[in-house]
Amino acid sequence: MCVSFMKDSLIQALHAASGLPIEVVARNVAPTKDTAHGDLAFPCFLLAKEWGAPPPECAKRLQGMVELPAGFERAEAQGPYLNFFLSRADVISRVTAEVLERGEGFGGDTEKGTIVIDYSAPNIAKPFHIGHLRTTIIGFSLCQLFRHLGYSVVGVNHLGDWGTQFGFVYAGCKIWGKPGDDMNALVGRYVEANMLRKAQEAGQELDKPNANEIARDYFRRLEAGDPEAKEFWQWSLDVSKEYYLRTYARMGIHFESWAGESFYFPMIDKTVEMLKTSGILEDSRGALGVDLGEPLGFARLLTEDGRSLYLTRDVVTADYREHTYHPERILYVVGAPQTLHFKQLIAIMHRLKHPAAGKMAHVPFGNVPGISTRKMKTDSADISLDALLEDAHERAREAYESEVTKRPEGVNVEEVAEAVGLGAVYFNYLNRTNNKSFNFSWDEALNFKGDTGPYLLYAAARLFSVEERAREEGVMPAAAAAGDKLVEPEAWELCTVISRYRPALDKMAQDYEPCHISAYALDLAKAISRAYLVLRVLGVEDRAVAQARLSLFVAARTVLVSAMKILGMKPLKRM
Repeated sequence: MCVSFMKDSLIQALHAASGLPIEVVARNVAPTKDTAHGDLAFPCFLLAKEWGAPPPECAKRLQGMVELPAGFERAEAQGPYLNFFLSRADVISRVTAEVLERGEGFGGDTEKGTIVIDYSAPNIAKPFHIGHLRTTIIGFSLCQLFRHLGYSVVGVNHLGDWGTQFGFVYAGCKIWGKPGDDMNALVGRYVEANMLRKAQEAGQELDKPNANEIARDYFRRLEAGDPEAKEFWQWSLDVSKEYYLRTYARMGIHFESWAGESFYFPMIDKTVEMLKTSGILEDSRGALGVDLGEPLGFARLLTEDGRSLYLTRDVVTADYREHTYHPERILYVVGAPQTLHFKQLIAIMHRLKHPAAGKMAHVPFGNVPGISTRKMKTDSADISLDALLEDAHERAREAYESEVTKRPEGVNVEEVAEAVGLGAVYFNYLNRTNNKSFNFSWDEALNFKGDTGPYLLYAAARLFSVEERAREEGVMPAAAAAGDKLVEPEAWELCTVISRYRPALDKMAQDYEPCHISAYALDLAKAISRAYLVLRVLGVEDRAVAQARLSLFVAARTVLVSAMKILGMKPLKRM
């Protein structure tokens, strides 16, 4: 196995020796299939024409010319290839030194540009249900990733805080009375008013006030700026946000912006005027929009009576985000069914020659059927996030108490249950490509021995315990692991997995896929488990060996904890 971060220095050395363009060298330096023949190889067919010699001769000639970077033991010409052998002791020392110096910031950067990430976005005065869970988890993971990579991240919760739902909340309060400042009661009024509307549309309960008329009249007054309507809207918004803040805090999630639909309402007229003067609008049966051709079709922006649509308002938000944050990217973490909408939006921004156009990207995701709680046995999109989190906590506590028999004395079981429950759900959602729909299984998610969140949590906690007990024996981690004391294959394997962290981060950033980090974290946890069985720290007579092993384990745990935090998980020191 090769160590990824050593590759860059070798590319520079080969570029200097061969004279080949650096991008050509970079494309051709690759890991060997068998580490008995080296760790990295460079094919010399590329030099045959330049040097007028057969590739095997070019390999021998290049061997004498290349200046080996630090961390490489030797180079050997083997047929048409020049193979490079790493100094394993040196690499282990270098990798662990960098990790232990940078801590959880290992693999990251500083002082990059700004990225705006639009995610979660529940509707005010409606239930905050599991349908919002995947956007919330993926979006927050992307925020964590780009912060780690040095970007200034603006996580936006684009609340659905403007719409006809307020009319039905108002209608419910008018008919049955305004409840206290309680989100569930607020949602209850919305549900009651909607049920009454459906009954009245079916010719029933006509003796009661007309819920639909009350709702429509209220929303007309709200759009017109009626003070009483605005006051009720603000109260609904405040009650809802207080509830959301509690739920997000429990999930460990925060946002830089809560600017919802209402925030952009005053900007619509200016954007509509800009669209009308842009020359891109066409008439279609009285509506105005943009003909984007196949397969995107005609994108309506203004209705026959001149009202704006979701697409129009998304043009407003994109324009605002570009001119407010000047970001490098604007990401929309929204379900796959909205793919056409975002393709049309981006195409319209291109037609407008808007500077945001080339920065915008839709991050789609699939559905998660099958998730349920004990109180709601069947799959239902109406399950609230609070109910799911409570169920996760209870199930995690039971799984922990039944599967983990050797528990630390005095461990806080409720704290463990909360971290394990959240970690189980988060990891199960992120351990697959975004667009893949999947059936959620509690048994799978909470398995401490499978490819799960609890497995990662346990791997990290075990290494925290090793360090704590080692310190009690007087063994302290060094600034770097002494590589010459770590001759076991398991130590080398663990080091190489640690070194692959940055490429995994870059892959996630390129694809917007947290599954790259979840897969990496699993690889690292498994390498830790294999090394744990061989590299004993406690009770080892040779203190230098014990210190080297401890230092390697602390480095591995540091990277695992960093990866888990990018996935939104809360690592535990004791469990």
